[in-house]
This record gives sequence, C-alpha cells and structure tokens, in this order.
Amino acid sequence: MRPWRKKFSSANHALASVARYAIGKNLILLILLGVVVYLTLIPLIMILYGTFRDGPPGTAASFTLANYVRAYGDLSLFKLAWSTMVFAAGAAIVSFGFGAFLAWVTERTDTPFKGMIYGLALFPFVIPGILTTIAWVLLLSPKIGWINRFFIEQLGFSSAPFNLYSMAGMIWVFGIDNITLPFSLMAASFRSMAPALEEAGRASGMGGLTTFWHVNLKLMIPTILAVLLLLVVRGIETFEVPAVIGLPADIKVYASEIFLALRMYQPPDYNLAGTYSTFYLVVASLGVALYLKATSASEKYATITGKGYRPRTQRLGRWRYLTLLLSSLILFIGVILPFIVVALTSVLPIYQRPSRELLAALTMDNYRTVLGLDVFYQALFNNVVVGIVSATAAAVLAAAVAWVVVRTRLRGRKLLDVVAFTPMAFPGIVIGLALLWMYLTLPIPIYGTLWILVIAYVTKYVPIALRACHTALLQLHPELEEASVISGSSWLRTFVRVVLPLILPGVAA
Repeated sequence: MRPWRKKFSSANHALASVARYAIGKNLILLILLGVVVYLTLIPLIMILYGTFRDGPPGTAASFTLANYVRAYGDLSLFKLAWSTMVFAAGAAIVSFGFGAFLAWVTERTDTPFKGMIYGLALFPFVIPGILTTIAWVLLLSPKIGWINRFFIEQLGFSSAPFNLYSMAGMIWVFGIDNITLPFSLMAASFRSMAPALEEAGRASGMGGLTTFWHVNLKLMIPTILAVLLLLVVRGIETFEVPAVIGLPADIKVYASEIFLALRMYQPPDYNLAGTYSTFYLVVASLGVALYLKATSASEKYATITGKGYRPRTQRLGRWRYLTLLLSSLILFIGVILPFIVVALTSVLPIYQRPSRELLAALTMDNYRTVLGLDVFYQALFNNVVVGIVSATAAAVLAAAVAWVVVRTRLRGRKLLDVVAFTPMAFPGIVIGLALLWMYLTLPIPIYGTLWILVIAYVTKYVPIALRACHTALLQLHPELEEASVISGSSWLRTFVRVVLPLILPGVAA
C-alpha cells in the first residue's frame, strides 16, 4: 500500500475511533443517569406518593392531605425546625474549628509528630457513630459518666458539672466525632495552595498573621463555605446522636421525629414518617445545591491548584510545642478517650466507674459469650458480604459518574452530578423508609433480603465516593485517555484499562 493511503487509512481509523468514543459517552451518560435515578429519585417519589395516602405501603388506600395536617398543622413544626438547625449549625462550627486547626497544623506548620496527628484525625471515620455516642454517654452522663463522677468524688463538686443530655451535649458529641470530614477537605486545600501570593504579601511588609488573614483566608472562602455547608447537611441528616442523647432529654429533631413515627405507633405510621421526611426534600436539597455551587465557585480560583506547588511551611519556633499540645489535647479528648472507654467497658462484667478494683474485675467473658453465638457469625458474614459488595458497587458507580462529569461536556452531566450527590442530604432512616415504600409497592422481590441493604448502602455512600473520585480525576491529565481512544479502544476499555488503574487510590478510599 502506498504511504499516502496508509496515512489516509490511519486517519480514517482514528476518526472512526473518536466517533465510536463519542457515541459511547452519550450511551454511558444515559445508563448512569438511569441508574442514579433508580437509586435516588424513584424511592423519594415513592415517599411523596405515600404522604398522600391513608394506608401503609402495599395496601389499598385513598388520597388524603391528613398526613400534612398532622405533621405541619401546629406550631411544634417551627420548634422542630429550629432545634434541627441549631443542632446542625452548632455541630458544624465545632467540627470545622477542630478539623481546620488540625489541617493547618499538619499541612502548613513545622509542628512535631505531624504524621501521628494526621493518622489520629482520620481514625473517627472508621468508627461507627453509634459507638462514639455511647462512649460519650459513659463519659458525660450526669449519673454514671466517668468524668462527672471524677469531679463529684475527687474534686468535691456537689453535682455533675456536665450535662450530656442537652442541646450543648448533642452539639459537642456530633461535632467532635465529625472532625475527619473538615480535616481531610481543609488539608487538601492547604496542601494545594500556591505560595506565590503569600510570598508577595510578605515581600510587601505583611506579617505572618496579616498575610494569613488578607491572603490565605480570602482565597479559601469558597472552600470554607463548601465545607461548612456540607457539615450542616451532615448535621441535619444524622440520627444516632439525636436518638441516643436527644430523645431521653425530650430534645427532638426531624430525624428522631421520623423514628418515633415508626416506633411509637402500632402499626408503624409510615405515612406520617414519610411526611416528616419532606422537610429533608426541601431543606437538605437546598443545602446540597448551595454546596455544589460553592465547590464550583472554588474551582474558579486559579491560585489554588492541585499541581506544581510546594506550600510554604510556617516555622513556629517555640510555638510549635503549643500547637502539638493543643492538637494532642483535641485528639485525646475526641478520639482516644472515647475509644478507651468503649474498649475498657467491653472487658467488664458490669459497668463501673474507674477504681483500683476495676483492673481486678477485667474479664474476657463478654467476648467468649459473643463468639459462642451462632447469630454472631451469621451477622458477621452478612456484614462482610454487604460491605464488600456495596463498597465495590458504590466506588465503581462513583468513578463512572465522576468521569462523565469531569471529562465530558455532555448535556445532562450536571444533572447527573446533582442527582448522584443528593442522597448526601438524607438520613439513613429516610433512605430506608423510601426503599421500604418502593419495594413494598413495586413488584420487585428483594424486600427482606441482603440486596435491599446493598442498594441502601450504595445509595447512601455514592456521594462520598463521588467527591473522592472527582478529585482524583482532576489530577489525571486527559492525554492518556485521548491516546487510548485514538488507538481504537472503546470507552469501556479506556475506562477499565487506563482510567481506573490511575485513579485507584481515590476509588479505594
């Protein structure tokens, strides 16, 4: 074959590959949109459908507005909304304050033992919130809390100085337990900030504090707002702390009110619970929209990038030991102390406060009892299966959605991003209620099986995986994918053989 024909043939082959690739991108967008709509929007539509019915799911019922009258027909609605927002905003401030401080210490200062601080700050992410909440009950309960008993018995206080069963107690527990989220997000922002403007500020005569206030802080405002909004959304949607600490003190938020509607009535009032859930459809969805807007605004700041910069480390001199002390105090109180309490309580025959006799009472009988139960091994097997399957499915789905959002300019990609991220705003109890309505109404026989749990966890955790994959893809240059496409690879082959291996750390996270 003549050389010009070979070149012509190669060009045609490349154009055909690009055309097939473009068609593949549109097809994958439609498939992904269908999957996330099935996981997210259809269950929420089923909840809305149930709010206008006077019967439980799966039964014949009539149209009614009585559920809205019962849920929102008196002034208790405003009290409920106020307590929900106070709790969410207060916990967000606590989480952000501690998390941002630890991020600054590990990323921008010469504080000793930064690796240890970094590891401990991430530790709460792997501990279930219910365990941490129980730990704080054992520490700060007015009657049995170790800290309160210490103040009364050793320091002579006439009554418990700390009341966990209060709004302040709820804010503290949820706030200190959620430092990992603002820590990780703010650490990434500190790490990727270009030092050029800081150097310019110092060259113009600004001191370190003035430079931080007028340069660094202003550049990070979009990131700070995005993190605060995300923390408020997390506070609105959480359930463990309001249930364990709030309900005994008669402090109710929307998540606990949904729980009461499902537990206090026989049979459970699914319609009323669904009607309370509409609060999340409005308020929490607004929070997600504001978060996505804030994160998109942060990308317009060209001075903050993910490549090509080594941020300046601030030399604190003697003050670095103070930052080490403060960081250690935060992590000891928020991470180590609750873990010690739970671990120690697990090896006691009955709960008791610290004393010299406590060490003599230590026993492994509790573990022997649990390990001797057949139901333990069945539960462990179910947890492993559900965890592996749901984590894998959520990571792969999030990676595919993130690729479409970041790498393409297809119409509908922003809609895909919003729909996939929406479950971040809803409590697990609302997602569970939505799936209950859906699978008791539609003829899909998975209710009562492990598969409905897998679907619930995939729905809940895709938003978190989506943010991680989004960040990983932004750091991956598209020329590698372009080379794969020109060589004739399909979208699926390019995604599996090129994209996934390169973003594997983000997907694994």
